[in-house]
Amino acid sequence: MSDQFNRPWRKGGLFLAASTLLMGLFVVINYQRGDAQTTGANTAGGKGHSLVLTGQLLGGGRLNTSKWKGKVIVVDFWGTWCPWCLKEAPYISKLYSKYHRHGLEVVGVPVQSTASSVVRYQKAHKKESWPQIFNQNPGNSALARKLGITGFPTEFVIDRHGVLRHIIVGYSPRLLAADVQKLLKQGGASN
Repeated sequence: MSDQFNRPWRKGGLFLAASTLLMGLFVVINYQRGDAQTTGANTAGGKGHSLVLTGQLLGGGRLNTSKWKGKVIVVDFWGTWCPWCLKEAPYISKLYSKYHRHGLEVVGVPVQSTASSVVRYQKAHKKESWPQIFNQNPGNSALARKLGITGFPTEFVIDRHGVLRHIIVGYSPRLLAADVQKLLKQGGASN
């Protein structure tokens, strides 16, 4: 009798345990600070090496981050389809507003998003209208793969000398703010 009473609990408990384990694994993979190495000639080996991003801007023109030498740069890999990206964007906007005059620049790289969805998002969120590197075909996916981006959002934090210092994978506004503040305090020209 007690075996029949416990059977439904065991099945439910096993399901709950398996679900909890899988969710925990997902959180660890996607939302921890990522120290993944980037690849490609442009990154010279990943974190701790120079990183220059160049590309076509959404709306026209080209961007070359080497022109921002002397500034701290946040490169935000995001998507209009990503709820955590959209949740983090207002925090990036606050950082930008607070520290732009001290040498902070932000550039977005929307991945797996259409140009029209990015434009709609920017029109609805005017304070989050920093430049966006955008390759219409295939929607920046090739650039993300080249740089080793596996989770969204991902922020690259580049110091005043153009060196990639931090890679933050997942929703981490406090960690991003701390990294930016630390690098801004290190001084340097703020052209």
